[in-house]
Amino acid sequence: MEVIYLNHAATSWPKPPEVIRRVRETLEAPPVESGRGNGRGADPLRACRESLATLFGMRDPSRVVLTAGATHALNLAIVGAVGTLAGAVGTRDGTLETLGGAPVRCVTSVLEHNSVLRPLRHLERDGRLALDFLSLDEFRDPAAVARRLRDGTRLVVLTAASNVTGARPDLPTVAALCEEAGAILVVDAAQAAGAFPLDMPSLGPRALVALAGHKGLLGPAGSGALLVGEGFRDDEVPPLLVGGTGVRSDLPFQPSEWPLHLEAGTMNLPGFAGLAAGVDLVLGEGVERIGAHRAHLTTLLLDWLEEIPGVQRHRPLPGELAAGVAAFNLAGWDPGEAALVLQESWDIVTRGGLHCAPLALPALGWPSGSLRASVGRSSTEADVHALVAAVRTLAASSAAAA
Repeated sequence: MEVIYLNHAATSWPKPPEVIRRVRETLEAPPVESGRGNGRGADPLRACRESLATLFGMRDPSRVVLTAGATHALNLAIVGAVGTLAGAVGTRDGTLETLGGAPVRCVTSVLEHNSVLRPLRHLERDGRLALDFLSLDEFRDPAAVARRLRDGTRLVVLTAASNVTGARPDLPTVAALCEEAGAILVVDAAQAAGAFPLDMPSLGPRALVALAGHKGLLGPAGSGALLVGEGFRDDEVPPLLVGGTGVRSDLPFQPSEWPLHLEAGTMNLPGFAGLAAGVDLVLGEGVERIGAHRAHLTTLLLDWLEEIPGVQRHRPLPGELAAGVAAFNLAGWDPGEAALVLQESWDIVTRGGLHCAPLALPALGWPSGSLRASVGRSSTEADVHALVAAVRTLAASSAAAA
């Protein structure tokens, strides 16, 4: 039986042939010295940086820091932002206000992934952060962020699209509010990249945006990036790792220029070559077109699930459907068990549980988690129809047992 893959929010699959070919060619070719543009032949890192800069409207590709994934990028961003803000922050009149030993006030939301929540919690535990959480309703309301900024919040960390509900904040408005208040904005774009248009200049000069390469950008696992706004000096985002960079080996400390000071060690050349190929595909097809395809399939899935007795599902707003996620539950079934049965009996890959977003599902009224089906660029109406038919069979079996 052919596998029906509906877990694109975790990682995209199957990978496009162009991505696989670029990875293979990079593995087969003699390595470029350091992969940082000072050797002969094509430079996979430069190509990846330039493609990502084009996709996200950045003038300076050197501010595209290539990372091992969105988690790595978010840790760089969050730790760097807190370190910067703990020293001094800009005020509305352009002066600097020293915070001394006081924890940095930070607002985030109940929809965040653990790649955001855990770095924040660790900093809170160490006394460096004071956390405040936006509720489900507040997440979409910039006025809720404005209230926190008036109360002294200087760091805002938000997902660009929830991996559970698809919910999206009004990022350009939030960014404008942050710029006015002298706050830093950190965006988790793991789910949004490749599904929604995301223009880096619209987020202001003091934004840090984390990307996962292996989801909507179609690249291999272990690839990602941190996009750094033009308002940051290099010393405001310090490295988490230091070591070899291939160039400037004479320096006793990590080079200070972008992006070298954040890219220590041997880089994942095949992974970033594959990511560049994935981003080029997204550029060629257009984010809007890919997002419309995902929105169409998600709408079909939610409409068809609504017709099945015993199914509870969360409905995103129309502008959020391109995230491609549908969270639902089935009466009489634990979500993890239902996902396992779908895979073992029908070869349909979904996901059951909390989806690494432990505050989101309880906020929706599902403390045990949910089933999540997530579509991608390669998904089809036939895939969605097969899932709905299988869920209908599970619902009937549950009803018969009752």
